[in-house]
Amino acid sequence: RSSTANTIFVTQCFCYHWTSPLQDTIAPLLKGYQVGFEMGDTGRACWCLMGRMYHLFFISLALDSIQKELEAATHVLTQLKQDGTQVFIILLLTTVKKRRGLDAEACDDIMDSMLATAASTRAFDMAVYVNLMKLEVFVFFQQWQEAVDLVQKAGNVRLFLSSTFVVVRYTFLEALAYLKAAQSSSGWKKRQMKKCAHKTIQLLRGWAKNGNVNVVHYLYILDAELAVLHGKSKKAKQKFNAAIATSSRNGFLHDRALAHELASAYFKAQGDDYWTDYHIECSRTSYQEWGCSEKVEQLYVRCKDVKE
Repeated sequence: RSSTANTIFVTQCFCYHWTSPLQDTIAPLLKGYQVGFEMGDTGRACWCLMGRMYHLFFISLALDSIQKELEAATHVLTQLKQDGTQVFIILLLTTVKKRRGLDAEACDDIMDSMLATAASTRAFDMAVYVNLMKLEVFVFFQQWQEAVDLVQKAGNVRLFLSSTFVVVRYTFLEALAYLKAAQSSSGWKKRQMKKCAHKTIQLLRGWAKNGNVNVVHYLYILDAELAVLHGKSKKAKQKFNAAIATSSRNGFLHDRALAHELASAYFKAQGDDYWTDYHIECSRTSYQEWGCSEKVEQLYVRCKDVKE
């Protein structure tokens, strides 16, 4: 029993998410946190707490609820002097605030400072987490050039955290960034971006083939963007619809919002105002449900422009 918290942390953060829904890790990680405290294993207890917080973010728990939990967790970790774990919690809290439109500039400064510290101290695991959160923000605000610049500079993060869901999420966003770069490029650069995208997507296909249910909607989104890249209109529509349906069915609200937003951009490029407007409205509704006030306002302006 003395090693229960550590066992739970390892199995839920490094093993089970490869073949089970990510949502199924939440309750066990909470148990690991509680058992760790009961047994005096505060270090492993806090690891379970951190893992649970990140998984709650990835499965789209309402952002205001996550923020409250993260602020409470930060207070607990301060009291326990768990500075190493607290840094990861502060990083996630910063990302949540950024998405909610709270202290946006301060959030950027915090992330840049953390990345600089990770680089100077050769804290590779911390660098991976910071790069993921920065990439999340770039994709969230559709800053595709910044996104592809980040993934090219970061290199192969899978060398440092190969078994966590953090790397799975990063791989998806990395592939998406490369696809968007390929769509806006030509000649040699387009071929290079497409090659990088295909290489990354193959990793996700392999994981899905081996039973990872958490990447199915990722692949639908990427397949839709691949179809856009290749000019396959019918396939793009089918894959966007599949991405939206699968994200909804599996409980990934923020990815449903993203899929709608990407679909709206595609239909806008096609000159189809009806479906552009429809997907923007659906994206706004999803982001509003998640609690992204700044994004909702951004999409409101975009929707208004389409109607005018």
